[in-house]
Amino acid sequence: MPTLNEALSKRHHLSIWHVYHKGDEHITITPFVNPKKEFGLNKRSHKKLAAEYPQTPDRNNESNSYFVHHPTLLFHNAPRTLRRGNKKTGTPFGDNLKDVIDPRGVVKWECRSNPNNTTLNDDRALKGYKVRTWRVWGESGKRYHRQVNARRKEKKTAESMDSDPVQMEEANEHGKHDLSYSQGQDHSPPSYSAALQTVPQPAVAEEAVSLNWTSPLSLKTRRYSFEYANIKFFWKGTRDVHPDKQWAKWLMPFHHLKLIARLPGVGSEDVLIGQYTPSFAYRKFGELWIFDSVVAKLLGEEGSSALTGHGVVDEVRDIRKTRLHELIMATAMCMIIGEAQKREILIALLAIAAEGGSSN
Repeated sequence: MPTLNEALSKRHHLSIWHVYHKGDEHITITPFVNPKKEFGLNKRSHKKLAAEYPQTPDRNNESNSYFVHHPTLLFHNAPRTLRRGNKKTGTPFGDNLKDVIDPRGVVKWECRSNPNNTTLNDDRALKGYKVRTWRVWGESGKRYHRQVNARRKEKKTAESMDSDPVQMEEANEHGKHDLSYSQGQDHSPPSYSAALQTVPQPAVAEEAVSLNWTSPLSLKTRRYSFEYANIKFFWKGTRDVHPDKQWAKWLMPFHHLKLIARLPGVGSEDVLIGQYTPSFAYRKFGELWIFDSVVAKLLGEEGSSALTGHGVVDEVRDIRKTRLHELIMATAMCMIIGEAQKREILIALLAIAAEGGSSN
């Protein structure tokens, strides 16, 4: 398998993603540097960063950033969703998910895959989440929560009414006025009378890919694998970093990751797809590098790109909009979040050990 330096020397088209904390729970993945969240930034390093990563006019373009949204629901560890754009209201990956995910960021209860709301032995099943009649401070979807409960109240009012068409019409008009709701491009939940005409259908994921822990009981514990389009992919630990980041190699030797692909066939060579280098910055996870031209080659589209006179790959088709690239980004975030959580646990254990030693 080629090393990182060998891959860079081949002038592959490289996408560099900066992974930042967004609040306590959310994450932004962007090709643009945020100087306020960089480690040890001063005026000189700021100018250097500005020269290396110039700000482009299309900074707010949805296709240029990603957002990992982690909903907050009491008594639930709701799954994260990866979205396009730099906001939590961005479009989630998967054409059908945008219709079944509510403004809280979770699957609607009415759209759960199974009546008992279980996902056991079914990788494509989606778990639904009810909207409670009560809500605690800090939970996701404050306005949506109020909206749904107002609709419930409207339903009770409608059921308790006598068959008086004048009174029913006045109640519906009043409900439509009070239940106006907007969040970005999201529409308000329909009123009770409108909801009667549309029955939500159970939803399932279009496809499911499992990220498996390959060898938990071995010396190679930091190795996870998944398979897509008959190609095997492996996320694994590495100490191979860029020459300009040698400090990370020595100060954080057990946190770097690389993604390799193994084509079908006997004796096939491993191909380097991407690499992740963590950061010491408090509000930055690290940098994720993806070789877009290698991804294009795996998709059989190596003829769609060509080197320009400046040695830069000109991509005819945006590889970032393919399902394989989405899968790479999703599995990368699973690994990055997992590595960050392991580091936090390790630091906590070291702190406990230090306190125990000092108490003696």
